Amino acid sequence: MKNEGDGIDRRNFLKQASATAVLLPIGALSISSIAGCGAGKVIAADESALKWKTTIVSDKEPGEPLIVSGTIYALDGKTPLEAAKLWVYQTDVTGIYSPVSGNGINRYTRIHGQIKTQSDGRYEFRTIKPASYPSSTVPAHIHVSLSAPNFQEYWIDNYLFEGDPFITADVRRNSHGDGRFASILKLTRGSDGILRGVRDIQIERCTNRCA
Repeated sequence: MKNEGDGIDRRNFLKQASATAVLLPIGALSISSIAGCGAGKVIAADESALKWKTTIVSDKEPGEPLIVSGTIYALDGKTPLEAAKLWVYQTDVTGIYSPVSGNGINRYTRIHGQIKTQSDGRYEFRTIKPASYPSSTVPAHIHVSLSAPNFQEYWIDNYLFEGDPFITADVRRNSHGDGRFASILKLTRGSDGILRGVRDIQIERCTNRCA
């Protein structure tokens, strides 16, 4: 978790390139303001249809089922934040994003979704545990951006997973947040066989906001 006003460059910690990096946005594993004044803002086709809980894969999707949940908080880290929106996207079980949409925005790749919190700030999405990019040492991860009323959309630390062999000391050192705010999730497997991880999020003021 970062204090308001801190620079965001310190989160540019996973810029390793791989053979598949051409499919990724620049600094895909870092936190940064969405480029341009509203250029990266994504509006769902019908925002009124957004829910606090969603499923972004079908029951037939290969891979280990995974449920990620948590609560989004206001600047004080204590007050649940209503109408906060998360956009998540990830690779499949083979480490591939494709097919990427024709407009080249990778967040529209096959496995993606959007969540909007209610008054209790809670969110939950069901997916599968992603794989690392083929022939790379980049940890498996889920990309995520955050926005809310009066807060510009910005990238936050990716969801990573404890036990990933590619989480190095440098990656761990540059991951932010402790305890329930940690971006490296400790996964548990329920009696139903589903992996679960919890991450609470404290919203920040983006330092590269449009004026």
